[in-house]
Amino acid sequence: MSYKTILACLTSEFAAAHLLPAACGLARQFDAHLTGLHTREALVPYSGIAIASDEIVLGDFNRRVAEEDRKIENLFQAAADQAGCTAEWRSRAARSPDAADELLDSATRCDLIVALLPDRQQERFDQAGFQKDLVVNSGRPVLLLPDDWDSKPVGTRILTAWNGSRESARALHDGLPFLQRAAFAEVVTIQEPHHRSAEFATEGHEIARLLFRHGVTAEVRQIQDTEHPPGIRILMEAASQQCDLVIMGGYGHSRLHRLIFGDASEHVLREARIPVLMSG
Repeated sequence: MSYKTILACLTSEFAAAHLLPAACGLARQFDAHLTGLHTREALVPYSGIAIASDEIVLGDFNRRVAEEDRKIENLFQAAADQAGCTAEWRSRAARSPDAADELLDSATRCDLIVALLPDRQQERFDQAGFQKDLVVNSGRPVLLLPDDWDSKPVGTRILTAWNGSRESARALHDGLPFLQRAAFAEVVTIQEPHHRSAEFATEGHEIARLLFRHGVTAEVRQIQDTEHPPGIRILMEAASQQCDLVIMGGYGHSRLHRLIFGDASEHVLREARIPVLMSG
């Protein structure tokens, strides 16, 4: 198993500049085809707000959007040429106030999605939260990177968070191409209130045996911690093991569970300073 089509979400000039070094590196690593996708901003009028629709206003908006699109395409082509990877440029106009709709349309036809971790200061209003939309709705693994990761290696030391959910099972198998190349892999189980002790004691080792059959030797770490929520413990353990990738399921609990116990997915996406591969 490998990734043969990688989709880079180039949501802005900032995202392109900070994401492309890693995206091109991954395309080389997996001998994959790299698709760069930019969703152009749509001019969306809001109910109750009067906007001028004369040619000057529309012309200025269209010129600004076209200029940004051109700059991002140039960044993409230059990075792909320098990396020597096969590449394809796509530019799509957003068809709704939510740019994630266009991203999802292309995301379903790739093996791996690559994007930056959420940053409200750098994202357009119509892009807010698109990472969660991709995790939950694309059916594809989403690799989210800090904006300062550049061309550093991804996946040489991996923490896989396991909680027995459908989402963590999906993430584990989606992450196999990374796990099979890693120098170090660790399966981490964190006992939550709904876990029975007998299951908690064995499930991490069962996952390690599963990985071994795929050629992956993984250590097992079982954490019983009532002081810190799972999201904090995952990042603490990743830091202590000097990991450069966390693999985990995303948004597997009900809204009520997240309200009561907190949400590991939200915490990790908000606080992670290393790459995170998440599947929903």
